[in-house]
Amino acid sequence: MHHSEPKIGDMVVSLSGHDEGKYFVVIAEMSADFVLIADGKGRTVEKPKLKRKKHLRVVAESGEEHPTNAALRKRIKKFISERRMYAEK
Repeated sequence: MHHSEPKIGDMVVSLSGHDEGKYFVVIAEMSADFVLIADGKGRTVEKPKLKRKKHLRVVAESGEEHPTNAALRKRIKKFISERRMYAEK
């Protein structure tokens, strides 16, 4: 299955590394292969993580282009709770 490339504002899940399985939002594109990701907690907007695009999977399309840490935490928390509710049905 072909997954779309992560773009600024997309919510992604990490597929590898010590952050595997965690959710982030793409906050900047650095090159053809790398993006900066943040979750508003361990990885803040001020100190994002550089990650290869191929190690990420898009789980939700674009949101805000310049989110705050609080907005990132809220969006990720909402996505996880909605996913959990859907899985319980």
